Amino acid sequence: MSLVARLSDRIRSTVDGRRGAALPVPPVGFTDGTIALRQWRPSDGLHLATLCDDDEIRRWTSVPHDYRTHQAAGRAAFAEAERLAGRGVHLAVTDAHDAVLLGAVDLVVPGQGRERGRVSFLLGPASRGQGHATRAVRLLDGWAFGAVGTSVLEIRPQADNAAAVAVAERAGFAAETSAGPGADGRLTFVRHAGDPTPAAPQG
Repeated sequence: MSLVARLSDRIRSTVDGRRGAALPVPPVGFTDGTIALRQWRPSDGLHLATLCDDDEIRRWTSVPHDYRTHQAAGRAAFAEAERLAGRGVHLAVTDAHDAVLLGAVDLVVPGQGRERGRVSFLLGPASRGQGHATRAVRLLDGWAFGAVGTSVLEIRPQADNAAAVAVAERAGFAAETSAGPGADGRLTFVRHAGDPTPAAPQG
């Protein structure tokens, strides 16, 4: 069976056994003028695999060390299956002007309801240090609180991942407790619907 056929079967089986209604489709023109968010496409495979060939991404995320182009191309089908099943929305982060792929941002809804969601993100090496991750998280959380209907969002970076912690703080997420990292070594930062909007990121 071809890769496309296997992915199609997975979408059908996932949707047939879904736990809830499909999450909404992100809007066309989902941008703040600097970066944009869009759904994944099979044609992103080569660019995504190249972007993820990076020691920092391998260190802090679950991306496989040997992330092949055909695996990356399957992210579009995986993302659509997760959206239809009501489990999450997985989006590409691109430059708003030339559509170059910069990274990824995900919203996962782990429970039966949509009250709480978890945000994660990654950027390729050339796109870091410019405020792009903060912009992507802020775009996604505004949409999650509105269109998706979540009331609390969380980001759970590894405690020693200083860059991810800084993104959470700049995006307006606050440490949930002062107890330090959990048993998995992660901190929990949360943001509630109605919290004040943080200052716009620089860069």
